[in-house]
Amino acid sequence: MPDYEALVIVDAGLDEGDIQKAVDRFTGAITEGGGRVANVDRWGVRRLAYEIAHRKEGYYFVTSFSADEGLIDDLYRMLRISDEYIRGKIVRPG
Repeated sequence: MPDYEALVIVDAGLDEGDIQKAVDRFTGAITEGGGRVANVDRWGVRRLAYEIAHRKEGYYFVTSFSADEGLIDDLYRMLRISDEYIRGKIVRPG
């Protein structure tokens, strides 16, 4: 399984518990899809470089994980469909 890193921005207007649920939901989708989460680095609330959907701040977290390539499409779909995620990018480090 190849290694990946995902940078995800969650709506900072959510409650602390809802933000934690969004992080857990993303990492849970990785493990349920057969991947392994190596690390979750929570950066916290930061100002966005530009306004996205009338939001000026977002909660950032970076996840290092290993997964099959088919799971990446499922993760992107989850990021697009769910309202709590503002943006997300998944890359292969190297």
